[in-house]
Amino acid sequence: MISGQCLTGDDVPTMMNPMSRKSLTNARFNFALDSLKNIALIESKDNIFFSPHSIHQALSLAYFGARGTTEDSLKRALQVPNELSKIEVQRFYALEKSLNQMRSQGNGSAGSYDYNVANKFWITNTKKLRDCMLDFFGDQLQVTDFRTNPAEVRNEINNWVSNMTKGHIRDLLSTDSITADTDLVLANAVYFKGLWANRFDAKNSKRDIFYTSSTQNSVTVFMRQKGNFHHAVSEELGAYILELPYKGDEISMFLLLPPFSITRSAQNPSNEPQDGIRQLIQRLTTEKGSQELRELLDDGLPPREVEVSLPRFELEKELPISQLLHALGAGELMTPGVADLRGFLADGEQNLHLGDAVHRARIEVTEEGTTAAAATAIFTFRSSRPTEPAIFNANHPFVYLIYNKFDNTILFVGVFRSPQPTHS
Repeated sequence: MISGQCLTGDDVPTMMNPMSRKSLTNARFNFALDSLKNIALIESKDNIFFSPHSIHQALSLAYFGARGTTEDSLKRALQVPNELSKIEVQRFYALEKSLNQMRSQGNGSAGSYDYNVANKFWITNTKKLRDCMLDFFGDQLQVTDFRTNPAEVRNEINNWVSNMTKGHIRDLLSTDSITADTDLVLANAVYFKGLWANRFDAKNSKRDIFYTSSTQNSVTVFMRQKGNFHHAVSEELGAYILELPYKGDEISMFLLLPPFSITRSAQNPSNEPQDGIRQLIQRLTTEKGSQELRELLDDGLPPREVEVSLPRFELEKELPISQLLHALGAGELMTPGVADLRGFLADGEQNLHLGDAVHRARIEVTEEGTTAAAATAIFTFRSSRPTEPAIFNANHPFVYLIYNKFDNTILFVGVFRSPQPTHS
């Protein structure tokens, strides 16, 4: 057990706050929704896909070594309650890490899905680290010679990410990202592959129109099936919600489909569709909306017969993570000469700096199931009951989450706006 002095300067608390695990789980959930809100403002027209869990883990590692205002800004961005100490966050992190290791050895519920999340630091050998940090991180921390051959270190990091994501995220760090001056690279990778509990029959898939606006609609392949699914209408969120579980019933994809309408008005003279996605994300990030989503994800939706129609798609996205960190109020971490990461170092050592950060995620949704991987490096609504059977036709923009019920975590989140990625 790491000493409290290493992280906080306080004595080790005799008792852990019994509510800390619940409040930190809530904080991680709210971080995911806050990240989605900010990314949707940055990427207002394009498809979105990322892993808030990956980013949260990477920022948590930076938080453990941060001091001063950098520590304060990261604590706020991670939504850690003021009353919780860093040692309590570390205990939560260590507990989650050990649970994930146990589950990855068992490979999900009796091998029915494949899920892995891993973190690693590469830190310069020109500065002396605090011994307790080496004890704390163990094999997650690697002392590295950046100066002699930075290209070799970059290849090593990229290979680690590729291995952790089963080859789905390759060449995360570009050729010029690591130099002889690099002090610290913080990387996180997350990978998930699941088969639908109720797979779609490819024979039922057919091409149809995906409505993006009054003028630019696309034709794409829709997967279709009719069966018993958990389905609800949320007035609070203004959306139809459908759960598509993966085998093992611990992880599910949840689809949130706002209504789609094209109306001409003084505010909308071009006949463009009202942006139901923007309104949905705004509702999700209110206190009431977030609570509603938590209850729907954790307590379950009512089962009923549903006709499901969902695009088959594949997407790889790089996230503007530096912009995101600034939007979350944690931009100081990325600011040379300002970021304070001396918590990693022995007394008297000069500060470390993080040069840049990168996050890339990839998803493939097919009739059989879903493969998703991500890596972060930091350097008007009708609520009347639908006719029977319910029809859930995702033929216009929607929000989707891959949610782990086992530890109440949003692993991945996306906004599907168009079958072909558009560039704003």
